Amino acid sequence: MTQNYGEPNYWNARYLKDSDAFDWYQSFETLKSFLTTHCKKSDNILMLGCGNSLLSEEMYKYGFKTITNIDISDVVIEQCKEKYPIEEYPGLTYQVGNGLNMVDYKDETFDTVIDKGTFDTIMCGNDSGDVIKICEEVFRVLKKKGNYIVISYGKPEDREFYFEQACDWNIETKTIPKPKDYQESADKINYHYIYIMRKDQ
Repeated sequence: MTQNYGEPNYWNARYLKDSDAFDWYQSFETLKSFLTTHCKKSDNILMLGCGNSLLSEEMYKYGFKTITNIDISDVVIEQCKEKYPIEEYPGLTYQVGNGLNMVDYKDETFDTVIDKGTFDTIMCGNDSGDVIKICEEVFRVLKKKGNYIVISYGKPEDREFYFEQACDWNIETKTIPKPKDYQESADKINYHYIYIMRKDQ
């Protein structure tokens, strides 16, 4: 049975049950070399479907000072606001938001959008049209020459079709070894994929 991954109630229940920080797929330590190559510390960054990942905190401490985090779960957003008070973490903000309809953000707001597992979650849902919607919304809020960075378990043949259908991206694909606790997955593929989609228009 398909989980209701697109429903706030599913994630609210999950975060009420377990509020401990959890990073899907990769940590900042394993992504650091890649992120420091493709993101500037001065970038206005959007973290899409942030959950309670430590990625934003660790990027912030490393010198990335403007990171907006959104998630459909109001529970996890409130938990993060308590954990990262604006007085101590100016520039690290948390807001309830849905990547399918980012009404709070104007066109060409962000230099970089980072998606670690959110696109995969939408792919697991019942409406395949949502993967097109999220790409279109990210494309809209990205500045020209901005990057949409997707960390995914999905192979290029299962992901690039949707990226290309949605928008006119310049797509680059890289791989990164899976951490040991992910290497026993059923697909027997011992790396994750990183898709860098550049908005050249």
